[in-house]
Amino acid sequence: MIVYRHQIQILCFVLFNLSICGAFSSGGKLTKNQKAMDVHHYNVKIEIDPNKKTLAGNVKIKFSLKKKAKKLEIDLLKTYSVSNVLINEMPMAFLRRGNKIIIDKNDLIVNQLHTVSLDYKGVPPVAQNPPWEGGITWAKSEDGYPWIGLSCQHEGAYIWFPCKEHPSDKPDSVDLYITVPEPLKVASNGLLEGIKKEDGRRETWHWKTKNPISTYNINFTIANFDLVTRRSYIKNEPIYMEYYVLPESKYGAEELLNKAEKYLTFYTETFGPYPWLNEKFGLVETPYLGMEHQTIIAYGNKYKETKMGYDALLFHEIGHEWWGNFLSVSDWSDFWIHEGFTTYSEALYIEKNFGVNAYHAFIQNTCKKNIKNQTPLVPKRPAKTDLVKGTEFYYKGAFVLHMLRYLVGYDNLIKTLKEYLYTPKPNNNQTSTKEFIEYLEDNSKMELNWFFNQYVYSEKIPTLYSRSKSYKKGQKQFVEIWWAEPRFPLPVEVRYKGTYAKENLQINIGEKPTGVSIPSESILEIDPKKWLLFNNVNADKN
Repeated sequence: MIVYRHQIQILCFVLFNLSICGAFSSGGKLTKNQKAMDVHHYNVKIEIDPNKKTLAGNVKIKFSLKKKAKKLEIDLLKTYSVSNVLINEMPMAFLRRGNKIIIDKNDLIVNQLHTVSLDYKGVPPVAQNPPWEGGITWAKSEDGYPWIGLSCQHEGAYIWFPCKEHPSDKPDSVDLYITVPEPLKVASNGLLEGIKKEDGRRETWHWKTKNPISTYNINFTIANFDLVTRRSYIKNEPIYMEYYVLPESKYGAEELLNKAEKYLTFYTETFGPYPWLNEKFGLVETPYLGMEHQTIIAYGNKYKETKMGYDALLFHEIGHEWWGNFLSVSDWSDFWIHEGFTTYSEALYIEKNFGVNAYHAFIQNTCKKNIKNQTPLVPKRPAKTDLVKGTEFYYKGAFVLHMLRYLVGYDNLIKTLKEYLYTPKPNNNQTSTKEFIEYLEDNSKMELNWFFNQYVYSEKIPTLYSRSKSYKKGQKQFVEIWWAEPRFPLPVEVRYKGTYAKENLQINIGEKPTGVSIPSESILEIDPKKWLLFNNVNADKN
């Protein structure tokens, strides 16, 4: 999900105002029963009634148990009614406990596939400020037809269908059947398997994704869309592209796909191949700003561009196909990997297309300017999405990668990012901050826990002290600098005007003062290229 600078005030307002959907969250601590359950497939069949603003249907969850469990626990918002619960086609009694469906079944065989089936119906929560406060958005396009969008990253998919709502369990595949009145069309993940005519001028759209997918990414958007498609190549690999667009916005569809090709090429060249070449690259026009739904990116940016001439929202959401969708975190405490890495990708794009000075300007004016240092990038595990709201995970996350580039070098950083993405991982390619540190240490041959403990696991940034002494009868000055934090060996660049030209040095410093001799009329610039985050304190004034 993208966060624009001018939306920070809106986001802050959202954080302090609970709505009907603001009370919901994803993640947190799993019970023993939930830990035992491994979901393999969701088969979701629902009908959307745009007039009554309801949904009803059936969900079949194919799962196995990694160890014995006394009960099954399925997540679903308590406002829905549930009936006809079956396990392996046998009717089951169940209890409702808050937003959970509890099914007593302690004789299921471990490491064998089982299926739980549930009928349900109800009124889904209305999105109050999507996508930051999600739910269903019930809007209308200019032609008067319903325009229905779903956003639920922070709330969780259980606000619209029964599931195991936790980032640690990505199903291997999903079938989604959605019945809507004609002439409405449904855009969703994966590939369209078919459209079935139903009684009463209705149609059922069947979408299937054969790739692992996070539950919040399972998504649909409904409207009287036009469909613009093309077949293209990204670095010699064929790719199918499609854009479900409202008739009033079709004028910009081809150019948007042109931009998408350019951004896809950049990400492919920088990190590796587009992860979903076996399905599609998809866009759908949404009644909210945007979201990174896998293979069907929500786009509501109305073709707006930055002053540099690129579509920042489109670029950001495309980046999540790598960072967040393909490589995902198993606990929301590591959410900065999704957002910080994608935001830093924008800095790399700016550098490639507009030069290194533009790169540094983006880092300073967009990232550093918006860092608050009020919360750790990685809160305590296990975390709920309530703990990772706001802009810090975007901007400070990107700045951490900027600092790592300075510390370990550009080549080591890019090599690490590529390996980190594409080295096979368990649980459908899920990761953690700890694993990223291991990759980075292996490539840089550096021990980096001190860096991450300061900048990632703590909200506090380090303090750098400096002081100067005059000597040689005032012709020279000796400037000492040191870190207030113990065992914090971060080298610092300095610059000063020497006898004939400006001198640039990198000084290895620690908690003991380290000095440099400079002309008395010169000023020592500390971190002149603005690589680092720190508090600079003049010890002479204390």
